[in-house]
Amino acid sequence: MLRRFSSIISGKQCLKSLVFPELAQKRLLKIAKSTFGYYLGRRGRRKYPFHRRPHIKNTQSMNLKAPYFWSYMTAKSQGFFLPEENYITGDWTGKFFVSKRQVYTLQHANSDAKVRVKSFPSIFEFDKPSRWNIGKEMNTMAKPRMDLIDEQMLTKKQRLDYIKSGLLPK
Repeated sequence: MLRRFSSIISGKQCLKSLVFPELAQKRLLKIAKSTFGYYLGRRGRRKYPFHRRPHIKNTQSMNLKAPYFWSYMTAKSQGFFLPEENYITGDWTGKFFVSKRQVYTLQHANSDAKVRVKSFPSIFEFDKPSRWNIGKEMNTMAKPRMDLIDEQMLTKKQRLDYIKSGLLPK
């Protein structure tokens, strides 16, 4: 890969074209320890202008355009089967809630039954069936919500916030 330049051109013209390619070449050889490193022409972490990253940074955002939307908290490959939690493997009599690892399917969306998920400290209920949820695990959509707020555990600021949002009386 390293090439020597023959001195056909005069010294002054050749100076820039001679020195810089070799420096760039040496630097590239230092970087190119892997296939990806060969294409990466810089060292260290790339700095982008504030809020202008080429890839979206927030992994948990429900943004359909995010590159990992369909692989976050779901099967890495769409060809895989549903997880074991989606299948009835034993006695389900009187089952009050389903596992949070269960993947929301078309059957969930079409059935009239409410889907309940155990989510501490209470139970989260999917009462409005939605086809948008299909393919995602329940725990990505179930938020823990408190029915009973233990006031002893709250800090002063939390208490004021709850009062402001109308969850607690003054």
